[in-house]
Formats: sequence, structure tokens, C-alpha cells
Amino acid sequence: MVKIGPLRNTKAYLKAGALALLVSASTCIKRPALTKDIVEFSHPQAAKLIQKLEAGDRHSATIYLDEAAERLITKKQMKEYRKVPQRILDTLKTLPDTMEVYYQVYKGKADSYIQKQLQKADSLLTVGHGNTGRGYITLAGEKKAYEGDYISQYAADSLFNNALNQKDSILRANISKKAYKKLKDHEKDATLSYLYNVNETLLSKHNDSRTIPESFFECLENGDRALAQAKFNVMPSSKAVRTGLAKRNLIQMLVFGNGKIYKNEHAQENLHNMLDIIDKKVDSKRRLEEIFDIVKAYGVNEKNLEKTKQEIAEYLSSK
Repeated sequence: MVKIGPLRNTKAYLKAGALALLVSASTCIKRPALTKDIVEFSHPQAAKLIQKLEAGDRHSATIYLDEAAERLITKKQMKEYRKVPQRILDTLKTLPDTMEVYYQVYKGKADSYIQKQLQKADSLLTVGHGNTGRGYITLAGEKKAYEGDYISQYAADSLFNNALNQKDSILRANISKKAYKKLKDHEKDATLSYLYNVNETLLSKHNDSRTIPESFFECLENGDRALAQAKFNVMPSSKAVRTGLAKRNLIQMLVFGNGKIYKNEHAQENLHNMLDIIDKKVDSKRRLEEIFDIVKAYGVNEKNLEKTKQEIAEYLSSK
């Protein structure tokens, strides 16, 4: 006769053994590691400069990934994802593969002002590092991202890199190969940044009625760096957004001159015009500090920059 006690014990041992086997087997099954695609920028320093100027991170969210990242997440779908708290992001030097930055498609204030003046019907939308589209943003595979939708960092970087390459092609098309080769890295980066935000037709127009008849591209072609620096002066029709453009122009001027503003009268006049626009704002000191921080982070000659800072301070105090 078999006793009930030992039988129960045997069943318990078998159950425990089976459970241990399952646990052991599960440890042998490796979940595929998440890896994020990374874009290698064709013009890394120019990209670094423009990213600072565009400040796309203000319209972004960092989320946890349980699987490979989607390139496009609609505004409605984003509610299903877990966002990484800022307190955790502040402790990280780099993002692990289990997290991803997503940039939201938004309607910029500056663009809204300009579009209103131009009486354009379709909204000009922006995403990531200043990439724009009317009504929507077109992604690879003809996918469309609308206002409020999110695109992955890889998708945003891909759009950005393509746009930068297009601007470089425009620069090459408007000056000779010889003139292009003579451009120093900081001059080319400032020019690409300028082209990124200004239509090339404005930089290619020769006008005999102006103080400087030559176009921006003609100044580069002629090797006249001082006059080219004076040409970082395109301003929008809307006065509401001029301060931001003046700040951007000044940053590009400083990068182009490797931290200095040429002693040429036209370059100096352009500097003073940009400073006058910025100085009208209550927070002008903060804006100037931001300008110097961005230029320094880009990597211009520090002695040149310190000297220019002193010259700017002297000019503002003399007004």
C-alpha cells in the first residue's frame, strides 16, 4: 500500500523540479538587444551650430522603448508611451538604447507671424532641427507627420542631414570650386547656417543701388571676407521676430570671423545694427550671454571672442 504522505512529497518535488527547469531555460533565452540607428552628419560642426540655433529640444519628449523604435508616432499614440522623467534625464550623460528622443511637429511663433503677413493659407510646420513643411512633414517612405505628431531622433537627424547637404550643394553652385576650397571650416559652417535659414535668392542678388552692390555669394567669390560678414543682415518683414534673427545673425557673424568682427566699416555697421535691435529688449544682457555661449561652444578663437566682447560692451555703454 502506498502511503499518501510520500506521494504528496513526490508530487511536490516533481513540481519544484519542473519550475526550476523552466527558470533555468528562461535564463538561456536572450532578448534581442535594442539598438538605435545613428546618423553621421556630413557637416558635423555646422550641424552642431544649427542645432543650437534651432533649439528643437524644446519641442521633444524622451520615451522608454520596449521594442525597436517607430519612426513616426501620432499625437494620439504618444499617450500610450511612458515618458522618461526629467530627474532621470538629468543624471544621464548619454541615452541608453532603451530610451529615444522624439521631436514634435509644431507651428513656430516666428513662422506664424511671417505667414500671417504673407497671407499664406497652409501652416508652415517645423520639426526637429528646423526642418519645415506646409501642412505636414514628409518622411521617408512618403509618410506624413502632421501638427502634434512625433518623429524619432533618427528621422529628424536624417531630414536635417539631407537639408544640410542640399545647402552645401547650393553653396557649391553659387561660387567657383576654387572659392569653395578657400573657405575655412568656420566660414563654411556659418555660411551653411545662414543658408539654412535664408532663401538663396536673397544671397545671390546683385543690386547697384545698395551700399554694397555685390551679393553675399559674390563677396565669397571675390574673397572679401569683411563684406561677406557685413552681408549677414537679412531681416524678416515682421518686426515681432527681428530680435531672434538679429541674435542669429550676430552668432553667424562671429563664427564666420572666428570670433572677431572685421574692422571694415560695413561689417562694423552691421554689428551695431544687430546690437541695437537686441539692446531694445529688457533681457538683452541674457541674450548677449547666450550668443557668446553658443559661439564659444562652437569653438571659435577665444582671444578673438574676448576682444570682441570688450568691443561690444564699449559700444553698448557709449549709447
